[in-house]
Amino acid sequence: MDLRDQLQSALGHAYTIERELGGGGMSRVFVAMENALARQVVVKVLPSELAGQDSADRFKREISLAAQLQHPHIVPLLTAGDAGGLPYFTMPFIKGESLRARLAAHGELPVNEAVRILREVASALAFAHAAGVVHRDIKPDNVLLSGGAAMVTDFGVAKALHSISASRGSDITSVGVALGTPAYMAPEQASADPLVDYRADIYACGVLAYELLTGSTPFSGRTTLAMLAAHVNELAEHISRRRPAIPRALADLVMRCLEKRAADRPQSAEELVRILDELATASGGLWPTSARPPSASSPPHVRRRWIGMMGATTFLIMSLVTYSRLHRASQGAAAGRSIAVLPFENKSHDSTYDYLAEGMSDELRSALNAVPGLSVKARSSSIRLRGFDAREVGEKLSVDKVLQGTVSRAGSRLHVTAELVSAGDENTLWSVSFDRPTSDLSAVQDSIKRAILSALQVRLASNQAGARISGSPNGTSDFEAHDLYLNGKFHLNRLEYGRAAEFFKGAVARDAQFARAHANLAWAYALLPTTGFGSRDSLLALARESVDRAFALDSTLVDAWVANGNILVTEMRLADAERTFAKAVILDPGNAAVLQSHSFALGSLGRLDEALALGRRAHQVDPLDVGSLLVIQYTLYAQRQYRAAIDATRSILDLDPRSVSAYQNMGLAYAFLRMPDSAVAAFETGIRIDPKMFGGRMYMMFGYAAAGRWADAERVRAILNREGGNSPHFIKGIADLTFGKPDAAFSEIERGIEQREPLFQDLSLPCDPLFDPLKSNPRFDALARRLGAKTCPASGPWPIRLGSP
Repeated sequence: MDLRDQLQSALGHAYTIERELGGGGMSRVFVAMENALARQVVVKVLPSELAGQDSADRFKREISLAAQLQHPHIVPLLTAGDAGGLPYFTMPFIKGESLRARLAAHGELPVNEAVRILREVASALAFAHAAGVVHRDIKPDNVLLSGGAAMVTDFGVAKALHSISASRGSDITSVGVALGTPAYMAPEQASADPLVDYRADIYACGVLAYELLTGSTPFSGRTTLAMLAAHVNELAEHISRRRPAIPRALADLVMRCLEKRAADRPQSAEELVRILDELATASGGLWPTSARPPSASSPPHVRRRWIGMMGATTFLIMSLVTYSRLHRASQGAAAGRSIAVLPFENKSHDSTYDYLAEGMSDELRSALNAVPGLSVKARSSSIRLRGFDAREVGEKLSVDKVLQGTVSRAGSRLHVTAELVSAGDENTLWSVSFDRPTSDLSAVQDSIKRAILSALQVRLASNQAGARISGSPNGTSDFEAHDLYLNGKFHLNRLEYGRAAEFFKGAVARDAQFARAHANLAWAYALLPTTGFGSRDSLLALARESVDRAFALDSTLVDAWVANGNILVTEMRLADAERTFAKAVILDPGNAAVLQSHSFALGSLGRLDEALALGRRAHQVDPLDVGSLLVIQYTLYAQRQYRAAIDATRSILDLDPRSVSAYQNMGLAYAFLRMPDSAVAAFETGIRIDPKMFGGRMYMMFGYAAAGRWADAERVRAILNREGGNSPHFIKGIADLTFGKPDAAFSEIERGIEQREPLFQDLSLPCDPLFDPLKSNPRFDALARRLGAKTCPASGPWPIRLGSP
């Protein structure tokens, strides 16, 4: 019986095979009629080398996840099965042509058409990646063009083939089936790295873009082995040399996608979509001057003609861009302007006034952040560039203006200087000097704000943002209260919660209507329990009282929502905390600290894809802040992207070589990669930097056990038992798990959560691979649901064989 008859027999009466299509590559492809619905479908049958029940079962399991993908630019999988042991799957028959056929007929594409196709492919990848599906074989053959839209096909097939190959301990490429296509393979695929992740699809998108824009792939015309070697070792010729007319921004994006190191590429398909959307605007440089989109005031027949010409998708993008421009213009926005506010220098020769210099720059930064259309770089990045010249600041933070100044205080007098500098040529655009009584601090700040806005030619709108610039409605007219508040913020930023609380208490005692002081007092009280200071319940009661007072004074105060989120995290009310941080993000979407808090809350609930996207957004807002990079690193580890988590460590250590958390996360990633010596080295480095860091010795014990150094692990466990710390049940639970007692470990962890131990607030209990051995216990899911979280399934071997030593 030939394959067609064999397939018809397996399909039964549900389908009638009509004909075979050519060009299937790794598969035989047939068109069939689905009789019940009278529609045509495509049936793909995989190679005879995969025959066997085990292969078919494994293939169906692997492809089932891809079958869940429902997206306008993804060809869905309908069914999967086997025909006499040969795996097959069905999908809708798409009328049109493949992108390969389009390239064969026309060669390189117009830039606008290429960008549209790339954007639609990237949107499909973004959706699939969010669902945990990596394509692994993006190429023109797997992109179908129908009705003016691109649709990506064969999601999950390459992964399924890889799974079957791995199960047999062999490589299917040895029998002529490519797990991926050499011309489009990322370096990590070409070198057979088993930990290929979604960034391989980003690389393939870069190759696809290169081919759409130049007519050929970067290393075309070589043998397969030479091509694979080139992907690993050679830099592609810059695309602008092959097609000089390509806009610079598009060329740079293509070359970023082709970076050899995955960590140097765009880190998500969502980022590709965003950049391509920006390029597909008139200001992006891709539209010919004769095809500008009509304005909102254009006659209706002009707009109808435009819709018919561009298609619904492109018109939607353009409409959103037009609306955004009109919205910004209506608010008097300073479109395209950007500024960094560097920490003011304390010239008082008395470090006790450092709080005043730092507080003034923070207040100015916060006020300017309310100006619509003005991009203000976040606090952490600006602080890291203290002392840099304006040109360097502009280059590192991509800003065109820099505000810097000095503050000195002598008795009751305050001397302030400020200057606004052009980052490009370091010319001073404006400067001012004040010599006032200290009680005039708020007036001085207001004068500086107004002078900056005048220099930037920004008109204050008569709305909430204008009120905030003119003098914060959440402030105080009492100089002493304001001074105490600035001192409190100074210590809060340094994690000195006890000292911060004392200053905030003083501020609200001076002015009971000072909403920001109440909110930040709640913030300090909520975080004090993490330091082991005072009674947790008493401190949380005080925090709740303060935050309620802040909300009563102003329900839109971002600091109050963040403080409330911190209270809920300390109370282990994680779902409520996530909703609270989400509200704070709505109120202040450009606040990196708020984005970080929301990202971590999402991760604690097991919503790792959302957490990672938000962590990356925080990093974009505040690129030199270690906090957002740590959130990204830990989330990658929790997603089982261990190589990516290790890659992320370098960026953190470049900014903070003494980041203990970075070494701990890296050590965990190495442990789960079954590289215990590297894990131990990372944990030991963290211990040397700070022997008292939360959980440091606990992770050290885990690392020693993973390396089989049980005597060392036992020695560290004895130290942990003696020292106790503020999370004794958590630490004992990890010790029990390390030494092969999962039931005892689970009981200890339950007790730790009941007592709201701080270490539980530093990780994602339902998703951290550390807890995988507990997930077979049905009580684990119940515990996660009690926290409002969903459990991430265990995957891969645990680094320690339970029951050892």
